[in-house]
Amino acid sequence: MKRPLVIISGIGPSHSGTGALMQWLVAAATGDASIQFVYKRERGRNLRNLIRYVINRTGFRWMVRRAAKSEGEVILFHPQTIGLRPLRDIVAARDHTWMYVLDASTFCLRSYNCLPAESAPCLRCLGNDGSAAGINGCVNGFGSGPFQKYLPGWVRSGKLRLIAQCETQAELLRAHFGRETHVAVVPLAVPDITPPQGDFVRPKRERPLVVYHGACNPAKGIAHAVSLAKLMPDWDFLLPSSLHDLNRDFGHLGLYPSNLITQSMGWTSGLSEQVKMADLVLCPSSWSAPVEGAVLKSLAHNGLVGLYVHDTSFAAEVPPEARVAIDPRDLEGTAARLRRLISNPDEGAAIRSAARRFITHYAEQSQSMLTSLRSTCGLT
Repeated sequence: MKRPLVIISGIGPSHSGTGALMQWLVAAATGDASIQFVYKRERGRNLRNLIRYVINRTGFRWMVRRAAKSEGEVILFHPQTIGLRPLRDIVAARDHTWMYVLDASTFCLRSYNCLPAESAPCLRCLGNDGSAAGINGCVNGFGSGPFQKYLPGWVRSGKLRLIAQCETQAELLRAHFGRETHVAVVPLAVPDITPPQGDFVRPKRERPLVVYHGACNPAKGIAHAVSLAKLMPDWDFLLPSSLHDLNRDFGHLGLYPSNLITQSMGWTSGLSEQVKMADLVLCPSSWSAPVEGAVLKSLAHNGLVGLYVHDTSFAAEVPPEARVAIDPRDLEGTAARLRRLISNPDEGAAIRSAARRFITHYAEQSQSMLTSLRSTCGLT
């Protein structure tokens, strides 16, 4: 019988972010009794699911302690939502524990390492005690603060072993915890990244349509999309967020150009079709983003994707010929390049072709994520 693998997550299966990853992993493990999951359930909408939710949350720490005694291997996902006390229980109970790193919370109090007034990733707290966070007024918005006190000791002692999503993230982890830190790389599985089959012809428009694919969060680069819209009044820019959410972060309607379209939608509620039909998609994250589902889905379903490339982000691993460079420090130059690109269909077709090759290869690699996790942990 196979040695067991236990996956513990503070976020349960759902339709976005870490929840979508958990949903994929649970489905991929169907029929394999050697793989066990412990996670926090989402709040249910009916009485039966609400009761399950209450029981799950009440007994979560007990379930974690029991899982920590497994004779197999344990992998943690999203420790912020697992909670510090349960996390300490796990690490103390085992010779070693694995952690799949999902964001920049290992060194950044914000988890998205980008200051609101800056366009490039912030690396002030990388490789040190993080005191710059206080100087810059960083808030502990995602619960990462309490863990940072313990992570360096656990990692350097070997009690906590790290798994990164990509090589750029692995290099960041080495830069923070020490060059000798061993970090395995297992590509993140993302649903809906297989390129559609057959030919597709986008509608011809008098006004090109640009779709921003990302959350209404400054670190995701939404401000860059708004700024480009101001510079390109003869193009239309769609933001899949409500005006309320946009106002919350960026002020009042009077500051927005008339060619900016706001409409709250998710991937399965209209956004996928908008991405497919767009002349260009923007995913200009300004933090050291590892693998982002928005980027991969946009490459798969459109292929002409604007990325802000930084050497600490996954965007740098997308080949230059398969991406469109967005430079937040020179948006006027970026706007000029986008105009030239759209006026040259052959260039756009070449980029889309290269993007398809890249995303097809990535999809093939990531489909074996569960097998790769087992192999990384020594479970063959």
